[in-house]
Amino acid sequence: MLMKDYIDETLKFIESDEMRSYLHECIVQSDWDWRTHCAEIVSFAPASLERKIPILDLIATQTQKVRDNDYHDPAVFAKGTRIALKERYSNPPCTMFWLRDWCYHEEGCVFDDAFFTDFDAAIRFIHDQQIKNGEPDDWEYLSHSVDKYIPDEDGRLVEYCTWILNSTGEIWYFKYANSKYKPEDWQDLFFYGGDHLYIPVPFKPGDIITADCRPFARERHVLILEIGDHDCCGLQCLFIYPNGKMATASFKHNSFLRGSFLEGSHISGLYRATCYQGDLKSDEALLSSICNAIEANPALGSIIWKYINENKTYDKDDDNDYPGVTWKQLRNQFNLSEV
Repeated sequence: MLMKDYIDETLKFIESDEMRSYLHECIVQSDWDWRTHCAEIVSFAPASLERKIPILDLIATQTQKVRDNDYHDPAVFAKGTRIALKERYSNPPCTMFWLRDWCYHEEGCVFDDAFFTDFDAAIRFIHDQQIKNGEPDDWEYLSHSVDKYIPDEDGRLVEYCTWILNSTGEIWYFKYANSKYKPEDWQDLFFYGGDHLYIPVPFKPGDIITADCRPFARERHVLILEIGDHDCCGLQCLFIYPNGKMATASFKHNSFLRGSFLEGSHISGLYRATCYQGDLKSDEALLSSICNAIEANPALGSIIWKYINENKTYDKDDDNDYPGVTWKQLRNQFNLSEV
């Protein structure tokens, strides 16, 4: 039986074929500390904790520490993941579990909040609701959270930790509510805003990219303006607000989610990022015109980025307005074709 390779097993968590193929080439050809990056890819992935543990163990076994204070050590991640699973069973008397469901970070889209004295009872409730209600229209945007409350010395229930689950009840992410509950050398990166994955990408200015952070945010398209270094802000994109105005954002920070029904995501857009070649919806059609202009003049991406950031405005008294520029402004400034 052939031994599993930590690189191949890690990249299975990257759902985009385009990204997965490119990253494999980068890992083979570069001298980066891929131990750290692979540990992050697995730990932050939209996948069950049970699936992550053996691959984190594999990374730790097949690689060596570059530095003693490696904050993203796969062995420590694996230890934390096991603790996150153990917490469902380590409960003092009177422990309570609060189950909520979410769609676009709005609570209660399928059933009302429910309270349990056992974590597994909450999971059974999710499955029972699936059987009872069938598949909801917004199934792909459905997630759950379970908050654990334990009694303090005064008998008051206090929040202890939180699990984030997908629509079927798989545990994807976990965090402690208070630093006093965290074990020693805990890496508090299992529950985050989707912006801690700083890996290289195969894209170029002018590419229209599918930004898919479901179930925590709606799927949309953005346009790449600049490709800088492989750091957090090197990949700059243009995105469209719900009111039609345009702004720039760091793709690796998931900043394209700003201003839309309080959307956020535990998932980095990089896991599913891929070039989009199909027809765009009417509210995104202008991206095609900008794409064509940048393909004719690749330097235009950086120029557009600068123009938007120097000319963005918004009405502070209008809760539905956001800092950006209008399509009319951009079209007139750069003589773009009408959509």
